[in-house]
Amino acid sequence: MKIFQRIPIRIRISFGLVGLMVGSLLVASAAGFFPNEQEEILRGRAKLCETLAISGTAMASSGQIDNLNVTLASIVHRDPQVVSIGLRSRDGNMIVSAGPHEQRWNPGLENGMDQMHVPVFRYGERWGELQITFESTGGILGLNYWAPAWLLIVLVPACFLQFSFFLRKTLESLDPSGAVPTHVEKAFDTFTVGLFLLNSRGRIIFSNQRLATLLNIESSKLLGMKLRELEWIVPDDSTGELPWDQAKRSGESVLDQIIQFDVADRRLTFSLNCTPIAGQGYLVTFDDITLIEENKLALAEARDAAQNASEAKSAFLANMSHEIRTPLNAVLGFTDVLRRGLVSDSEEAIGHLNMIHTSGAHLLELINDILDLSKIEAGRLQCESIETQLDLIVEDVANVLNVRAHEKGIALRTEFKSAIPKMIHTDPTRLRQVITNLVGNAIKFTDEGEVTIVTKMIGSEDTSPQIQIDVNDSGIGMTPEQQSKIFESFVQADSTTTRKFGGTGLGLSISRRLAEAMGGQLTVASEAGVGSTFTISIPVNANSSQEWLTPEQIQSGAAKRAANDSAGGLIRLPNKPILVVDDGDANRRLIELVLSRAGAVVSSAENGLEAIKAVSENDYSIILMDMQMPVLDGYTATRRLREAGLTTPIIALTGNAMKGDREKCMDAGCDDFLTKPVDIDNLLVCVSSYIGTGESSPDEPQTTEVNALVQPAAPLASSDSVRFDAPSAIHPTLPMDDEDFRAITTDFIHRLGSRLDQIEIAIKANDFETVRSDAHWLKGAGGTVGLPAFNEPAKSLEEASKVSDVERAEELLTQIRDIHSRVVIPGMPQAPAADSNTPLPTKPTSDSTEISCTMESDEHPIYSSLPLDDAEFCAIIIDFVTKLDTRLLEMQNLLESNSFVELSERAHWLKGAGGTVGYGDFTEPAAELVSASRGCDFEHSEHLLRQIQAIRKRLVVPKIEVAHSPQEPLDAPHNCEPI
Repeated sequence: MKIFQRIPIRIRISFGLVGLMVGSLLVASAAGFFPNEQEEILRGRAKLCETLAISGTAMASSGQIDNLNVTLASIVHRDPQVVSIGLRSRDGNMIVSAGPHEQRWNPGLENGMDQMHVPVFRYGERWGELQITFESTGGILGLNYWAPAWLLIVLVPACFLQFSFFLRKTLESLDPSGAVPTHVEKAFDTFTVGLFLLNSRGRIIFSNQRLATLLNIESSKLLGMKLRELEWIVPDDSTGELPWDQAKRSGESVLDQIIQFDVADRRLTFSLNCTPIAGQGYLVTFDDITLIEENKLALAEARDAAQNASEAKSAFLANMSHEIRTPLNAVLGFTDVLRRGLVSDSEEAIGHLNMIHTSGAHLLELINDILDLSKIEAGRLQCESIETQLDLIVEDVANVLNVRAHEKGIALRTEFKSAIPKMIHTDPTRLRQVITNLVGNAIKFTDEGEVTIVTKMIGSEDTSPQIQIDVNDSGIGMTPEQQSKIFESFVQADSTTTRKFGGTGLGLSISRRLAEAMGGQLTVASEAGVGSTFTISIPVNANSSQEWLTPEQIQSGAAKRAANDSAGGLIRLPNKPILVVDDGDANRRLIELVLSRAGAVVSSAENGLEAIKAVSENDYSIILMDMQMPVLDGYTATRRLREAGLTTPIIALTGNAMKGDREKCMDAGCDDFLTKPVDIDNLLVCVSSYIGTGESSPDEPQTTEVNALVQPAAPLASSDSVRFDAPSAIHPTLPMDDEDFRAITTDFIHRLGSRLDQIEIAIKANDFETVRSDAHWLKGAGGTVGLPAFNEPAKSLEEASKVSDVERAEELLTQIRDIHSRVVIPGMPQAPAADSNTPLPTKPTSDSTEISCTMESDEHPIYSSLPLDDAEFCAIIIDFVTKLDTRLLEMQNLLESNSFVELSERAHWLKGAGGTVGYGDFTEPAAELVSASRGCDFEHSEHLLRQIQAIRKRLVVPKIEVAHSPQEPLDAPHNCEPI
């Protein structure tokens, strides 16, 4: 109705007149006053077709095909309306035709004005079909020029223009401005307020220039309009009645009424006065108070914002006070307990330390949230875009938070509803942070039911495809009002939420901004008492040739990884290129072996210059860089690579683990930091965090234990079978026919020898804390590897160490050594009995393939902790020992010549390389020698060097049973076992 009222009156009248005319024409047409030429033509053409069909049937039946052809051609030639004629047999073959019939005939059209077809019968059966095409009847869009439709099309606009012009001229002659004298108009135009004069019927007969300017409407257009035709806005707190209507009804003046009017993109506010004029009309004045009202509104908004900010700040400080004090009290409290020595044993102390660590991690999480928010608000948050496997991120989040869900007794499920690209380009760290926050919140606010992570593709390649992740819960839900507040910083849906569930109110605010920074968005849909669904959608940014994963493939891959994890497996790596840079041959070869066995493609370099050259020639997914190397060290090499624009992740390898070493590596441009000796678990976890994880092929075993990285052990020798059946032998309860379990137990026995030596030394030194710690380890580890015979004596030794009973400890150690000597593992020789006089290995003769060493009879041998049933690990150990002998001679000469700098470099090499190849006894004295040589302390350096040389004499090096020709390299696969 309002739209109709805004149309000028002359236009409305013109429409009415045209409508009357159109109605009259339609009635005349319906009454038959207009002949329908189209129907007549169509009827005539149909008769022609029937006639030709009858004639054609007669001629075809009598065999007069030539005459029929002449007849049809004559018709086409004589009748300009007929374009072509064709006679087809029942099987579709053309018998005769006249004119361009094949070009003009359209089999898909029905009978009509342009073409017709009728059947031809012969002897009562359908014999063929007569087809005729005609010229178009003319007109536009199939309409005849003299049809009523065309008459309307021509007359309607013509009449409308004429009526409109006539009415406009007529209305202009009725100028209402004549009601106000000219000198009065000029006086009104000087007013600073807007002014209307209305006649008794509410029409505007005058408006001053000020009001026309305010309303942005010309004065001439206002004249004659009703004031109500303008879209005035009445405030909600008023009666809703317009002031002039109120004045007309009451007959009294209406003063200081507020009314508003929209002009362009701004809403004007007026203070209005309306005064009746002796029954002849009304005088209406408008005072513009827009600025005053806007200032009042701005002040109110500022006041509310300040009040809300103050309340949010107070709530945040109270909340953060609670959130920070809780873990801080735990840190200070348990630290004080440890400082005062108020613990009964180290196990209790470890429990306190774990609590301190957990509390510290919680504090760090709170601080990280605040720092993330600060970066976002400062506009300094940057999101990277790298290849990321989305299903692994979702799986990892679910695996981590499943423990928390299990503690609350609710289910946490993942579901993929469509195929997704295997790799997308996004920021994996930030995406993981958002999903973790959403799932963590869902678990927090759900007491029963389940939490589901649903992942699917939305959109298509033409409409910017996106990944959508829905986190659904059956928790407490939210009202619409609460939903509108949850993405604000320091704000939670309900003030009681913090007291009941904890939290800072930052998580969702940060998550939404992170989602937007990644080019996506985060939304919520919730119902109080039913649950909530948080949805994050991010661009796919995948290549068109990208591999896609179906939900079945994702589920299968997750099941395989879960099976590997449940089997205690380590991480498998994808088949991606990795560069290992290390001047230590043993370190380099061990890292190469572990990474290649885990599935990666490994290349190596011995110094920084070789690394730079390798990077310039090949692309690598990650680089492992030793920081201290000859020719060009890792710090300089890393800086040069970064300056050249390399963005590949670089992991620092260094034997230095002092404060500031990590920062030094990071400043050089490294992305991460690993210390030597290299821990295989940490190595694989670190590498996989940058290049992802791989999946085992169907031909590979489903476990990836550390020892599953080694080759299968050699078949049992005849001597093994004899010992295996000995009545005093102790056999592991684990299945020794499985090479993985056999490798675990073998590694335990090798490590146990060094632990027993350590226990004996500790007993002699009255260091019962070390004795208790090692006995506690043996008590649990023995049963774990299938040797429960160690449990009771280890438990008794732990109790004896608590009361410092030397005699009892020595007696129990003898029992444990006896058990150790009787353990039989296929493919591995037994350790010497505790009471036997079996001589220790001696230096091999020149014609022996066994590498060993000489030692005093009362010294215990030192075995490498690496798996000795693998030829490649054995070769690494042998190469290390060979290089060690040369380095020890060099170190002796350097010490005698006071070359402490070079001596420090050799000691630094030994500190990392010794532990890497499984001889951890070198690590501590080598580290002390580094410090002593840097301090130019000759006597202490000499003492430490002698200690290292003594350790060298106790080394037991694997022997290699040579099963190859002398020309084969030493590191070819052989049977390998310790002696």
